[in-house]
Amino acid sequence: MIRFFKELYLAEFAFIFKTWSSSRWRSSWKPSPSLKAGVGVAGVSIFVSLLVIVIGGWIEILIGKQFLPHNISRWGIWIATLVVYLMNYYVLVIRGHGIRFEREFDNFKKSKQIFLRVSSWVFELSSLVLIFYSFYAYQHFFHIVPKSGF
Repeated sequence: MIRFFKELYLAEFAFIFKTWSSSRWRSSWKPSPSLKAGVGVAGVSIFVSLLVIVIGGWIEILIGKQFLPHNISRWGIWIATLVVYLMNYYVLVIRGHGIRFEREFDNFKKSKQIFLRVSSWVFELSSLVLIFYSFYAYQHFFHIVPKSGF
């Protein structure tokens, strides 16, 4: 099971990396390999950050008490985002796990490629549903009234 989630994590990076370098998404401009890797890491980092926030929210709901600081400054949010990005960058690019997986992906059996793509899409869609539902459930449980307007 852990291997499946590891491959799913690496597949997310590989799909964002490949999509960014695809000729369908750009005209004559060719992004550098480091930019493509950075965009792949950013996509994975955003996804991981949202899941961590949701898990923290559900822990608070299950405990029945708000204990995470919800009035974090913008600097705190930027620093936390940078830390998550750097951790993912280290694993995926510096250690080379994501780059190596992206290069090996085309050599996998067709059935494994399809399985990873479908699993990735299902995981992304179900996670998005969970994220939206979790924000609603969190507001409802702690009687938080959303502010109107921006």
